[in-house]
Amino acid sequence: MKNILARGGVEFLAVLLGITLSFSVDEWKQDKEIEKRLKSDYINIQKDLKKDILLLENVISSQQKSFDSGLEALKMIKNKEKFVYEEFINNLENVWNSATFFGTSSAYNASVSSGRLTYFGNDEITNEIGMIYGHFYSRMDLNGEQLDSFWYTSNFGIKYLGSDPLDPEEKRVNLIKIFSNDYLGSLQTFVDEIQRFYIIKAKNALNQMNKVDLLLDEKIKKL
Repeated sequence: MKNILARGGVEFLAVLLGITLSFSVDEWKQDKEIEKRLKSDYINIQKDLKKDILLLENVISSQQKSFDSGLEALKMIKNKEKFVYEEFINNLENVWNSATFFGTSSAYNASVSSGRLTYFGNDEITNEIGMIYGHFYSRMDLNGEQLDSFWYTSNFGIKYLGSDPLDPEEKRVNLIKIFSNDYLGSLQTFVDEIQRFYIIKAKNALNQMNKVDLLLDEKIKKL
């Protein structure tokens, strides 16, 4: 009787061990498959990121030129004694800038919705990637919309000064506009507040994007 029980116990343990090993093998296979797909996610996220980095670099460069021209326009207005209308008009054309940044998040969203990005926990790279899409991109979207909205509804752009600003009659009317408090206030708000902060936030976002690009290089090589 004891031998039968002992044999039964051994058989039970063998079956239990077999089931446990089977589950472990299945889990290992599942983990390896998810790891493989996660590597593909990282590659696709990096592809989006590299495109966005180039785009944002161009946007920053373009906005910086516009910002510098805006500062020059403010300087001209505040120095009325040396103001040259034709030079102001030429410079004001450089202030116009419709370049804003709206990032690509399709690869990131696909990885998040599948659960793969956080399957192995929230490690450093997961958190750093999340900072881009959850923080920097959302803020860039918001500030880009604000910048676009302010510009298109402004009363200081070159279009506000008529179809032919060099026409003598339009020049006479424009000089009154340019030296009004409303004109100076609108231009100063755009340059000193909205555009300046947009460029700062864009540069911060770019730094984070470059940081994650390097982290992805290292992570992809290890997988």
